Amino acid sequence: MNPLPLFAALFVVPVAVALVLVDAGKRGLSRRTRRRWSGGVGVVSLGGFVASAALDGALVPAYNALLGRPVVVVTPLQLLTGLVLVGLAVSALAVLTYGVASRYGPLAAT
Repeated sequence: MNPLPLFAALFVVPVAVALVLVDAGKRGLSRRTRRRWSGGVGVVSLGGFVASAALDGALVPAYNALLGRPVVVVTPLQLLTGLVLVGLAVSALAVLTYGVASRYGPLAAT
């Protein structure tokens, strides 16, 4: 298990949670709703980093197979960049999901 994605999570997860808390506070959502949304975004964001750390040996070959490229050599920089980008993408998707679902989706506050 590679510790770099977990180290990156120490910085990214609090930022994602803070974005949700600030936005929900500006919109005047209830305290309960703010806690649920921020907790959900935090858990999903952290889960993305933990998954990328746990699956570090399988992500790059799977990505190359998806693109149809043979895996000859993967440099450590490529591996680490890919692992951190997976966590960042999951975090961004979680914040985007909050933004859309809390405004327009079935979970929108009334």
